[in-house]
Amino acid sequence: MRALVGDNVILSVDTQTSSDIGEAIVEWSRKDLAPDIVHLHENRRTIFEHQNPAYRGRTMLSAEDLEMGIISLKLPNVRQADEGNYTCLFKSKENKYFVQLLVGAASSPVITLEDYTSSGLVLDCRAKGWYPEPKLSWWNADGHLLPAVTMTSNQDPDRLYNISSTVEVEWESLSRPFTCRVHQELFNQTRNIISGLARSCGTSDGWIAFGMVLLLVAVVVIIIGEYIVFLR
Repeated sequence: MRALVGDNVILSVDTQTSSDIGEAIVEWSRKDLAPDIVHLHENRRTIFEHQNPAYRGRTMLSAEDLEMGIISLKLPNVRQADEGNYTCLFKSKENKYFVQLLVGAASSPVITLEDYTSSGLVLDCRAKGWYPEPKLSWWNADGHLLPAVTMTSNQDPDRLYNISSTVEVEWESLSRPFTCRVHQELFNQTRNIISGLARSCGTSDGWIAFGMVLLLVAVVVIIIGEYIVFLR
């Protein structure tokens, strides 16, 4: 089954007994963990001994489903680290059931002003906390793909991907909106952000004025710096 980070997940198997199995011993485990116990149930209660710390206080079995012979493990607020192959052992019959859980993650990208040149602005788009690794692309108002100046991606200690890219937009093109799109195919997740910079300045003349202000600030800083050096 597939889920996104933050979802409430239920891993469910049907024992085909059609009777109350609430007093039976049921064990959910992941063999890639140590200890490997995700949830242990016996005599209608949870046994916390030997449970993996990552699942402590996070799991429970549905009492209603147990009465119908169904073993449903509830895992709220799922994490990326919860991804894996789960084994459910129904000890009364020594039956084993296997469930694979895939966990994806997505977030909204953010556009910021990175730099400016004589021909236009360099904009940065970045998105944090994606899994698996997504792709980032820039699009203009006509639906045409824009060439990226830079593209970087890295994976953090939680296995989540952070991706960023820059694009240079010419002054005369800034009066029209453009889009930064982040897409992940496996979970079919897409997040778009439409540039609000064009709406802020309205026209290319507005962007030129904005660029002139930035240039003026830079010149003033240089002059002040040289004056301080002269005084010394």
